[in-house]
Amino acid sequence: MNNKHSDTFDVSELLNLNREEPKQNPEAQSRKPVILAVDDSAIILQAVSSTLGGDYKVYTLPKPTMIREILQKITPDLFLLDYMMPELTGFDLIPIIREYEQHKKTPIILLTSAGNIENVSSAVMLGACDFIVKPVHPDILRDKIHKHIMKKTLKNPDVF
Repeated sequence: MNNKHSDTFDVSELLNLNREEPKQNPEAQSRKPVILAVDDSAIILQAVSSTLGGDYKVYTLPKPTMIREILQKITPDLFLLDYMMPELTGFDLIPIIREYEQHKKTPIILLTSAGNIENVSSAVMLGACDFIVKPVHPDILRDKIHKHIMKKTLKNPDVF
């Protein structure tokens, strides 16, 4: 995804990295927290990138089926997942993410247009820490991301 923020990357760039080289996380050079946004909507991914790209290193993933391959390349500090996507929903992705030891406690925020109590309750039971109702307001997105990154930092001050 090409946009004006230098800290925003389409994960397809990561797939071209040589698997034979020693594993190095592309974000290791930056002290900015890394966010992986997964959504099938290019408009939502662009909005997230534009809103967060100055403060965070944002990777965007339009194809949720690629999550395992991407998690071999980067270690996000927070996941932002769309609730409704074709093939795999945000609910489907949570247990996949939690399979990875380093992501057992990584914050996961769901984006949803269906903010009813059943969806929120199910998301929390699966391991999401929060949700944001669409349409996404930039201030709410920034505040919730900041809150959960700060919680993670306070629990593990050597993260950043």
